[in-house]
Amino acid sequence: MTGPARTPSRRTFLTAGASLGALALATTAAGCQSSPNPGDPDYPSIAEQFNLAVPKGHLDVTIGAPLGHDGLSPFTTRSLQNTAALWHVYEGLSIMDPTRGRTEPGLSQNLFDPAQVTFDVFLRDGAIFHDGTPVTPADVAYSFEAALDENNNYPHRELLDFFDRATPIADNVVQLRLNYPTPEINERLSLVKIIPEGTDPATLLEKPNGTGPWKITEHDAEAGTITFEAFDQYSGVCPALYETMTWHVERDESAITKALTDGSTHVALPVPAKKYRELEKSSQAKNGTLHLAAQKGKAGIYAMFNHAEGHPFAAIEARRGFMKAFDYKGCAKRVFAGHVDPVKSPVYPGTPGFTSASSVYTHAPEEARELFTRAEVGKVRLLASNETWTQGVAESVKDSLAALGLEPDLEVLPWWDVVTRMEEESDGWDAALVFLDPAFVGFNPDTLLRSLYASPFWVDSRLRLGESELVAEIRDVLDRSTRSEFVGNELQRALEKLMNHISTEIPMYPLVWMHTLSAINTSKVADLPDTRSLGFVASTATPPEEMGKKR
Repeated sequence: MTGPARTPSRRTFLTAGASLGALALATTAAGCQSSPNPGDPDYPSIAEQFNLAVPKGHLDVTIGAPLGHDGLSPFTTRSLQNTAALWHVYEGLSIMDPTRGRTEPGLSQNLFDPAQVTFDVFLRDGAIFHDGTPVTPADVAYSFEAALDENNNYPHRELLDFFDRATPIADNVVQLRLNYPTPEINERLSLVKIIPEGTDPATLLEKPNGTGPWKITEHDAEAGTITFEAFDQYSGVCPALYETMTWHVERDESAITKALTDGSTHVALPVPAKKYRELEKSSQAKNGTLHLAAQKGKAGIYAMFNHAEGHPFAAIEARRGFMKAFDYKGCAKRVFAGHVDPVKSPVYPGTPGFTSASSVYTHAPEEARELFTRAEVGKVRLLASNETWTQGVAESVKDSLAALGLEPDLEVLPWWDVVTRMEEESDGWDAALVFLDPAFVGFNPDTLLRSLYASPFWVDSRLRLGESELVAEIRDVLDRSTRSEFVGNELQRALEKLMNHISTEIPMYPLVWMHTLSAINTSKVADLPDTRSLGFVASTATPPEEMGKKR
């Protein structure tokens, strides 16, 4: 979702290229005052009011990550594709675009000054929920209260530590007060999706009700499909340009290749790594009807360890042995056909201020064998989430451990089931491989580190790190950074020291950084940015016949 959020009248200006005088005349003539009942089926759509493109046709998207079983509530959902779906349905006061790495206004008409602690937020004109009710300041206040309520298990609550309260002060204005200024205010505020006042977050699991350009009409996790319909009362500048859209999971790599070359699917993300070169050589790619892109991304496969007392990986020697046992080069060739990058730091390459950590792990089987012997580890109970690529890494790890004489026991489960097992059965696992795409929490290293290494979601409930010296250091550095006590070179030095400590202690750690491989059928989709996030945003997909109007 790109471009600043504006009122319908300014959107008309951007879309039709009208002069300011003509815009004022059109706005007056169209009667842009709020409808007493915008949910009425006879109420004209935004497109009809301003003579914009009416969504038509169907967009078919093939996805590689399985749909999660954790529902579709913005307050509890964690799995990748479910989260990606929700970003098409819900909006925050700001909108973070993982495909381009930038943040834009959402339900707020403007972005926020990081130096301020009090904001008067003017809500976007014409914003309504999918059930037809207008968005009000009370909805905003309620949504933040719900996010901060411990009973709702909001996954990013630790990223809202700067927030004090939201107070409605006018019909279309809500005032936000912060505990202190934060440099990532716009990214952080985008994480709180706005829902109607009084809504029980649990009711959203099956019946999402947002303000975004798409509505979910059907969700079948078992069949691996999500069906969307354009929300024709959407008032932002990024409306859906297709009438309907379907995401469907396809695990058969040959079937994905066939669907792309015969045109039965319009977008595929990710393209199977082993099939990418084959598609590059296809006649469709050569004549330009199939656009392929390979982008370095933020997504990775993370090794997570059970630090509970008495477990094998509570010993640092075992964790280091695991990292040295991993054959990156063999895995990169076997699983990803080379479309990955090695890990040299706890954060992905391209992160602002990125430098290699003091400990960079390479394949050293004899050292790994000695470390496992010192830690008295003979058997490893390994969990892995069930994305094709994560399973591939897990099999590679299993083989590497077996080659050292260990007894690896691998169990593959859906992503959310792996997370649940880690939380509920502390004695039932030793190490876990989990696929993560941090693109959804922000672009700043402070935010990324907090969401992974200082978040109660991982550290307390699943990794069982407790109040370790490392966790205390991570939280101290991040808190001081957020409060601007650490800035500039001093902050850079503190972060580098922190990265080195994390790379040495290995509470959890990435094994590979994945490339995002995407493909679009250019006869059906004329414009879709080459995405750097596996949970891509499809709202900007533009049919060829609309490109002239969009420009």
